[in-house]
Amino acid sequence: MALQKEITLENGITLNYHRIASINKITNNITIIEVASYINENERQKEIDYYNSTEDDKSMNVFIEAHYINKEYNETDTIEDLYLYLKTTEMFENSIDV
Repeated sequence: MALQKEITLENGITLNYHRIASINKITNNITIIEVASYINENERQKEIDYYNSTEDDKSMNVFIEAHYINKEYNETDTIEDLYLYLKTTEMFENSIDV
């Protein structure tokens, strides 16, 4: 699961593929969502291939921008709920599921 939306950074790099990389629930306080953003889905696949590779001499050259988004704590939030929440934020409004 991921979101697709074109976001251009201040340095001119355009990101189109965004996934939740981690969720940190601080009990009864806050949920911190780490979003990893990539130039495109192919770049994400390069990252997957890197981690799945058994080669001794492997390298990965993938640009990943991390965003941390705070959300009110809810102990029952699922990853699907958090993707829906992201789509309500200004950064990810009008994004589509991929």
